[in-house]
Amino acid sequence: MLIKLIMILAGGGLGALARYTLGSQIDKNLNLSFPVGIFFVNLLGCFFIGLIVSMFENKFIFSENLKIFLIVGFLGSLTTFSTFALDNYNFMTQKNILLLFANIFLTNTFGLLMVLIGMKTVKIIN
Repeated sequence: MLIKLIMILAGGGLGALARYTLGSQIDKNLNLSFPVGIFFVNLLGCFFIGLIVSMFENKFIFSENLKIFLIVGFLGSLTTFSTFALDNYNFMTQKNILLLFANIFLTNTFGLLMVLIGMKTVKIIN
């Protein structure tokens, strides 16, 4: 169990550094009002979660610790959007359209709502 926690910690640290470095450099260089950096990082994370999950399913990678390092640690810190996209892909391949659209709608709607509530909470406290 300790090794798995270390894998998550190490991968998470590297994923956070990658997200910050890539995202900020892209935004700095493009200087657009749209958050291209995080958009790119999210898409990159989606590509890599598909690649890595497929590599494990097809037995190209066997180490459970490496899987935890890459998926839970690195990609979990790089972007949670990749996990969201993988969940939706799984719903799609299972032909569970109701859960697919429910996940997309509820996650986006309530995610935005929670951001608003969090901001309002600070305003109320302040």
